Amino acid sequence: MRRFSKLAAALLPLAAIGFGVSTSTAAPGANGAERVRVIAAYKEGQRAAAARALSMAGAEVHYDFAALRGYAVSVPAVSLEGLSRNPAFDYIEEDAKRYPLTYQAGETAPYGLGNVQADLVSDAGTGNVTVCVIDSGLDVNHSDHNLGIGTRIRGHNDPSGAGNWSTDESHHGTHVAGTIAALNNGSGIVGVAPNGVLNLFIVKVFGADGWTYSSTLIDALAQCKAGRAPNTRLIVSMSLGGSLKNRFEDSAFATAYSEGHLSIAAAGNDGNNRVSYPAGYASVISVAAVDSSNTWATFSQYNSDVELSAPGVGVLSTVPVGTGRNSSVSANSATVPSSPMDGSAVGTSTASLVDCGTGEAQCSNAGGKICLIQRGTNTFAEKVANCESGGGSAAIIYNNVAGMLYGTLGGAATNIPSVGISDVDGASLKSRLGTASVSVNATDFAFFDGTSMATPHVSGVAALVWGQPDTTKCTNAQIRSALTGSAKDLGVAGRDSYYGYGLVQAQAAIAKLGTNCGGTSGGGGGKPGRK
Repeated sequence: MRRFSKLAAALLPLAAIGFGVSTSTAAPGANGAERVRVIAAYKEGQRAAAARALSMAGAEVHYDFAALRGYAVSVPAVSLEGLSRNPAFDYIEEDAKRYPLTYQAGETAPYGLGNVQADLVSDAGTGNVTVCVIDSGLDVNHSDHNLGIGTRIRGHNDPSGAGNWSTDESHHGTHVAGTIAALNNGSGIVGVAPNGVLNLFIVKVFGADGWTYSSTLIDALAQCKAGRAPNTRLIVSMSLGGSLKNRFEDSAFATAYSEGHLSIAAAGNDGNNRVSYPAGYASVISVAAVDSSNTWATFSQYNSDVELSAPGVGVLSTVPVGTGRNSSVSANSATVPSSPMDGSAVGTSTASLVDCGTGEAQCSNAGGKICLIQRGTNTFAEKVANCESGGGSAAIIYNNVAGMLYGTLGGAATNIPSVGISDVDGASLKSRLGTASVSVNATDFAFFDGTSMATPHVSGVAALVWGQPDTTKCTNAQIRSALTGSAKDLGVAGRDSYYGYGLVQAQAAIAKLGTNCGGTSGGGGGKPGRK
């Protein structure tokens, strides 16, 4: 299951002086002293004084945000109290961590474009728009992304060490970008804006470790503004988040909104009512996830900040070349619908089935056979490993609740092909053990779940709406209002915490804007109808 933990809740004792720094940001310095990473916001006219104070404290500067009046620094923990009392500073706060918000692999059909009406709207005018994807990079060698590199598709490398923007070690960014703009090239999939017109700017902030700091996100926002194609409207797409609010980050996104840019972020995947940031800021559209029937996804966070919903369950999109998986299963002369385990080894096995129960221990009689295992108790990776250690040649895991089983091995190393099937098919195979065949092959595409997958649907739709001939003069606030005002109402009538205003609709938003934008100019404004 692809899921990323949030920051630890424990705070250093210095929280009592007015700001909290979690122990997860602390690291030893050169002399062994514990260091913490913070954002130090200074008062107007106090830049030089703040710089002197930080230098005297032995600070390592990661980012200098002169326009926002602040520094992202690592300082000895013992110096925080003194710095917080220095009159040059407005406040000092934790440089919070931000994570990709993928949940798990899923479903079997690329349904999202029709559900959001993207297939009803031309993307011919989206050359007037830049979508900046802040994520883990983009595999530019993918056949659905190899047109316009260096012109229509450009990027920026994070200086903190995430790597080159044109590679993607975690697969997340390539999947997000594919939903927005995978090419209509006769193969693979198509994105919301598929005809190679939309400008993409990729800012890589996640490496293989899968997290970054809020200060890196703030810098990425600045790179988006600097790197967008000339004279284009800017949409910032962020399939990421974290549980801690950051005042400096909030200010950065508020500034971007006042400048006329539109920021969109994932609501989070904890399945509770906690707010994730940056989605929770007033200047950012928070996106929840629904499935193919437009029903709220149970992992999607719900709260009064949720503004729009979009497809986020079983979303098929691009991944770095060769890292995706597809599967096939047959048994007793019949085809059995299946889903490859995310991270499964590639391979094919034809052998007798053996019932391995729930796979909580080594399946001792699996030698040369295919393990049939029920979901429950232990992880999918442990089940596959127990099959393999018993000599099994492949693993079929069947659901313990209604429906197809979609799972991930979570990075665990296994060497046999592994797939999921439904509860009904699993029970059928168990009642009649016989010969089966399992095959898992490498592909350039994968099914993912998460509010990370919902977010690029909204970003792509926003680009379609802003790229129409009659809407190019609209402000970001007007585009936002059209998206929320035309959304397909889901759940209880009106805005609610699960769906926001409802499912984003491209054609309806364009119709709502009409042929003019009412003469409003500039950015500004908070969340429409914010609770």
